[in-house]
Amino acid sequence: MSGKSIIALLLGLSLAFAVTGCSASGPSAVTPKAPKIKLELLTNKSDTMETMDKIIARFRERYPNVEIEQEAPPNMLKVLAMRFSTNTPPDLFTVYPTAPSMRQPVKSGYLTDLTGDPVLSNVRPDFLEFSRTGGKNYAVPLALEGYGIIYNTAMFRELNLDIPQTYAELLNICERLKAAGITPFIFADKDFTYVRRISSVLLGLDNPGIIPYFENVMAGRDHIQDSVQLIGMATKTMELRKYGQRDSLDTSIENAVREFAGGRAAMFFNGMWEVNTIKRTNPDLDVAMFPFPAERKGDTRVAMQVGTAFGIPKQSKTMAEAKQFLSFLTTTEMAQLFSDETGNISIINGVKHTTKENGGIAEYALAGKLFRAADSPWTMSMQDEFGKAVQELIAGGGLDTFMRKMEETFYRAEE
Repeated sequence: MSGKSIIALLLGLSLAFAVTGCSASGPSAVTPKAPKIKLELLTNKSDTMETMDKIIARFRERYPNVEIEQEAPPNMLKVLAMRFSTNTPPDLFTVYPTAPSMRQPVKSGYLTDLTGDPVLSNVRPDFLEFSRTGGKNYAVPLALEGYGIIYNTAMFRELNLDIPQTYAELLNICERLKAAGITPFIFADKDFTYVRRISSVLLGLDNPGIIPYFENVMAGRDHIQDSVQLIGMATKTMELRKYGQRDSLDTSIENAVREFAGGRAAMFFNGMWEVNTIKRTNPDLDVAMFPFPAERKGDTRVAMQVGTAFGIPKQSKTMAEAKQFLSFLTTTEMAQLFSDETGNISIINGVKHTTKENGGIAEYALAGKLFRAADSPWTMSMQDEFGKAVQELIAGGGLDTFMRKMEETFYRAEE
């Protein structure tokens, strides 16, 4: 064999070994990509989905292997109950921790108990307590929502009206508005759910022990027929209607919003979420909120619930990724973004409330001057019966009839 042939052979062998070596080391040299994981987030918060999409996009920048898709079906809570019953729960879902809709899923063991979990570490401790169900945390709470009086600030300025500090002062403001030819209140009494909500706020405001009281009635340990709490609520309900529009029982929520946004009433007793609807209807209208005032100055509190909270199904296969997202969502930076864009009252450490329209009630809530509305321990059927009974009272059904209906609805209801 010639010298040139030997050199060619050696070069060929060297190249072969080099290729073999590269081939052998290839798999260990390339880092395998993490598998894509997709989470379904079932929500009833369609009004916050745009902001949540922004937060999800920021999350994916840090965790590109985790995809999160929001779904907001009609009657979401019923859909969620069905998904639980068929053992096909979503990976994440919104809940109301203190609402009746939370009881059955907890009782059936569908939700992960997060009590003491690090995923809750950036939630204000006082609001962790406030968001418990049966003494435990089954959801990661993000923000509060509550009730108050939405008012037309221009009308108040024109008549030099101050924010009322007592119920008597509120009635005085109503008289002054009426004297000026302005309808003081707009009420959406056609909707019994609206009637139930604001009436249960009135019921709880001046009665700090109202929830234990109803628990006693439902257990058969007390009666309603002579309840000073319910009589007081009914009296205020009828008194306030003297300052509302004539056709309140024919006025839906949509019509009430349209009337208020059109400047045809000075005040609207409702949930803070309605401010956004009003502003969409009339972007030029300047509105703000104040708490419904108590009988005595200094006793005023705001009715609040944890309105944005997230649960994880028990024994979820995507538990780690779900907690990873919720930990990201509850960072101060992301919670601030959520609060700024949605106007919700954040209960995450370090977040500042910046929404001026509902700042008047946020201040009370964040200072701990808050309460749960009286309907918190009721079942959904009890809530509906209460709302319809108050409607009948407004229609002229009479106090005695109302009180008998309340006794029928609540006495020994747990049996």
